[in-house]
Amino acid sequence: MGLPPNNLRSSRHLPALDGVRGIAILLVLLFHFGLYGHGLPPPSVFVDRAFYAVAGIGWAGVDLFFVLSGFLITGILYDARSGSRYFRNFYARRCLRILPLYYGALIVFTVCLPLLLPQDEGLRHATATAAWHWTFLTNVLVALEGWHPNGMLDHFWSLAVEEQFYLVWPVLVFVFGRVALLRVCWIVIAGALLVRIGLWTAGYEIAPSVLGPARADALAVGALLALVARGPDGLSRVAAFARPAAGLLGAALAFVFWGVVLPQRDPVVATGGYSLLAAFFGAVLVIALTASPAGVPGRWLASRPLTFFGRYSYGLYVIHVPLVFVAPAVVGPARVSDVPHLLGSQLPALLLYITAASLASVCLALVSWHALEKPFLQLKRWFPYDVRAGKGPATTAYAVPLSSGPAR
Repeated sequence: MGLPPNNLRSSRHLPALDGVRGIAILLVLLFHFGLYGHGLPPPSVFVDRAFYAVAGIGWAGVDLFFVLSGFLITGILYDARSGSRYFRNFYARRCLRILPLYYGALIVFTVCLPLLLPQDEGLRHATATAAWHWTFLTNVLVALEGWHPNGMLDHFWSLAVEEQFYLVWPVLVFVFGRVALLRVCWIVIAGALLVRIGLWTAGYEIAPSVLGPARADALAVGALLALVARGPDGLSRVAAFARPAAGLLGAALAFVFWGVVLPQRDPVVATGGYSLLAAFFGAVLVIALTASPAGVPGRWLASRPLTFFGRYSYGLYVIHVPLVFVAPAVVGPARVSDVPHLLGSQLPALLLYITAASLASVCLALVSWHALEKPFLQLKRWFPYDVRAGKGPATTAYAVPLSSGPAR
């Protein structure tokens, strides 16, 4: 059942993990497009308030990204740690994946568009804070100054957390063995909670949500699962508890967040709430990894819509927030408020806006993928992972060790 004892030669691509990434980006799109950019008044009827409540949960998609990233990156690093040019190949491949679109977006939004639209407040703020974004310190900027009303690049905080993780984690994976790394993961998980409690107690409301040491537990949960998967029993033991754990953790989240709709500035959410989210998404990831391709979860996670959004999730994430700021200046006000209400509800206008903004984001992400990202990714062939001692690496970002029989 599930992932096997230490059999890394049979690595293969799992579309279900594309689906997990798709869920994460859809949650983020729902959060940003559902709550911001449409210019509609606060909800006044029950159905609108319910929709806003659901959309308000969408920021948790970033936590799912973190757990998945910790799993994938740790698996790649651990499998390649005994090979030659370990650091060079890892950082070269990460740069080819992350930097072209990231810096391309910065050139567009902090250099080119400000010249064309010098009066746009969002672009002016992006230009004024450009140094923070170019150096992957957006999370520090947000921690110091808060969420700016014109901060079209503030969502880069999560990319900054990931890049800061890449600076430290490859060294730890290289130095420590699997058992020691498991201990490190537990220390990071506990330490992140203590950092958040300390920051909140000291009066910092936003820093616990964005600083790397405070958010490292989600990455560490994913890393922990990658290391467990490469142990003697693989994920077979934890797989037996994944569904009950997901149910219990989901119930705990519902109880803790009842009535507060997951606000990031709530003291419970900003401390222990993130720990619950990381554990919950860890259980979800185990379910995805061990789901039978023929079962309902496996088929759903491998479905074309989810895997499509998962494949282009990076471009969607980078582009979608600036689009909300820049589009009105380019094409005029969205005039969402002109859409007729239905029984007093503004839900039709909201859904129309979310659909239009999502389609525009998808179109731009496709252009980004084919014109910019894909050509650079093809250069990865010059930096292959050198895996020795018969250990088959995670040759793609989604490969995980599988048993000789079908995963369940």
